[in-house]
Amino acid sequence: MVKKKKKNRKKKNKQKQITSNLPICSWQDKDGLHGLIPGERPSPEQVEEMTRQYQEKIRNSPLWDEMLKEYGREKAEEI
Repeated sequence: MVKKKKKNRKKKNKQKQITSNLPICSWQDKDGLHGLIPGERPSPEQVEEMTRQYQEKIRNSPLWDEMLKEYGREKAEEI
């Protein structure tokens, strides 16, 4: 019976964390619904992967060509 109480206590603590008083911000834009909500910080590996994906999308977009023309390759890569 003690184990069950501890388990229930853990669930309640987890629920309290989820329903914290931190602000939740959401908005709808032409490209969909956006939101900022409390959560765990991504690991360095996750950040690196997100950065890689973002850079790949930029390089495959018309914006990349404009950046190259305006700033040159070195500055565009830096940006």
